[in-house]
Amino acid sequence: MLRSLALTSAASAALFALHSPASATLVLDEPCDRALVIPEASACSGYWEGNLLGGSPSKVQDQIDAINQLPVLYTFDGNWAPIDATKITTLSNVNQLDFGRMLFGQTVFAAHFGNVAGDAGNVTAFWVVDFGITGASSIGLSDTQGFSNAVLYTTAAVPEPATWLMMILGLGLIGGAMRRRPKQTVSVSYA
Repeated sequence: MLRSLALTSAASAALFALHSPASATLVLDEPCDRALVIPEASACSGYWEGNLLGGSPSKVQDQIDAINQLPVLYTFDGNWAPIDATKITTLSNVNQLDFGRMLFGQTVFAAHFGNVAGDAGNVTAFWVVDFGITGASSIGLSDTQGFSNAVLYTTAAVPEPATWLMMILGLGLIGGAMRRRPKQTVSVSYA
């Protein structure tokens, strides 16, 4: 009885191990290409094997791990719903990732390629591009081979016009106050 229970437990553990979701593996022989995106990314993470852009617990954990390798302050909290809402599956203007909004500051996004240019194959990569305050409406791909889908994780918010107005008025008031301040005279006497 004990022997058959031990065999059943061992068989169950082996079966569970076969069906447990495994973490994505980094394709080490070909790291992701920063120049694949235009303007060139400041950093990238990957190539990660397979399509990581989904909401299953294992894919979300893989996304968290991949983004944590990027030199950014952004941390993906694992909430897939707002990220899924940004997913695009077609390119605009032949090679453009257009997420339907302006991109500012440090922007983190990912793309899956069924067969990326080079030898890596079916992979996902994560990039960070700094668009500064001028912003951009889309991100270009220098090679679209095998493009499947892409998602946007974060981009800086553009200040509202009212915020800009308040900032300009505040600077004007500071300048006016400095101009009205009485000038101090200093007299120096030599003995």
